[in-house]
Amino acid sequence: MSSSEPQGIQRLKGTEDILGDRAVAFERVESAARKVFKDFGFKELRTPYLEEKDLFCRALGSGTDVVQKEMYEFRDKSDELVALRPEGTAGVVRAYLENNCHKTESLSKFFYVGPMFRRERPQKGRLRQFHQLGVEQLGADSPLSDAETIHCLAVFLETIGLKAGDYRVKLNNIGYPEERRAYRAVFGAYLTAHRAELCEDCHVRLEHNVLRVLDCKQERCRQLVRASGAGRLADHLSDDSKRHHEAVQRALDAVGVRHEEDPFMIRGLDYYTKTVFEFTHAKLGSQDALAAGGRYDGLVELFGGPRTGAVGFAAGLERLLIALQAQAPEAAENGYEDTCFVIARGEEPLNEAYALLARLRRAGLAAVMDLRPDRSFKSLFNQANKVRARWAIVLGEDELKTRTVKIKDLQHSQERSFPLDGLEAVVKDIRNHFQG
Repeated sequence: MSSSEPQGIQRLKGTEDILGDRAVAFERVESAARKVFKDFGFKELRTPYLEEKDLFCRALGSGTDVVQKEMYEFRDKSDELVALRPEGTAGVVRAYLENNCHKTESLSKFFYVGPMFRRERPQKGRLRQFHQLGVEQLGADSPLSDAETIHCLAVFLETIGLKAGDYRVKLNNIGYPEERRAYRAVFGAYLTAHRAELCEDCHVRLEHNVLRVLDCKQERCRQLVRASGAGRLADHLSDDSKRHHEAVQRALDAVGVRHEEDPFMIRGLDYYTKTVFEFTHAKLGSQDALAAGGRYDGLVELFGGPRTGAVGFAAGLERLLIALQAQAPEAAENGYEDTCFVIARGEEPLNEAYALLARLRRAGLAAVMDLRPDRSFKSLFNQANKVRARWAIVLGEDELKTRTVKIKDLQHSQERSFPLDGLEAVVKDIRNHFQG
């Protein structure tokens, strides 16, 4: 090993390098998200990775696990307390207000794709730097907006290969903070009487945010909650909240999104109001949330803006890929790309192929080749299959003499000859020249 090579330098635990097949899988899911989200009328918003810490404290609640335990925070050289973003919604709301969208648009629909950061114990599908994609509707009061957001998520999951029968859509109505106040008192008294049966984390939740006990994943706490003598949150909600929830359910039925009620689902962030939902997948284990979201009507106002109805969701890319691999390996595996791999041997064919490569790219086609002159046809075909190119364009000495090329469909093992001149037009319409 050369002395100039790095010694003992490794990535941080809980992070990963994304390359090769995994990078292709990421790109496919991200591309599908962008396509579906744009079809639903959402526009991309890219917020900074770094924000003032107070943004997340105010949005998420100082008593949440994210703020108390998981957020990466530090003082920079100007003594400003900053944090790496642990989730996307707070930054979207800040950008919505800072860019005066609330003054120029009656409804703003954004989507985002990118890394988030949480200092938590690395486990299956959970990393310190992970990736989320999500949508947010701001200025949306209607229960139809809730249903549209959930429907958008369902369409996206089906687009990437996760079928409706293999995940569950859980729905709950948690009302407004003032509606939860009475239940919080009754529920808190019940839990205080059973404090010894709670886990250590729920001891803290009991003091700071008692409703977060509903979200605990520890089985003993879950059993205690389900046996609660405090009744259910739904019993304390207003008629307006109940009507809103019923309208969401009717709208989901109308678009064919199957869902089930989970009266114990509260979600982990303080800003939610009325509708909350989770998409869960059994292959993810005890931490089975594939994606989640809800309505947050008070968050814009909390940041100094006007009262604004809002709803959104977020999904973790890493967890989506785990579910894809477990449920539908053929969907998670990389299939053939619509890429041309140009194959040539010998000096003259190589020069002609290089010129062809440029012509194909100028025509807007994906085209690659190995530029080394000493590669065998066998090794070049192996390389074309390795990068999963759909089409191999072969230009050898014989083809050069006749000004033709052979194009092989690597997916279906079909081959045809075509004139070299004007090949761009053929490749643009290549599927019509082959069966399948």
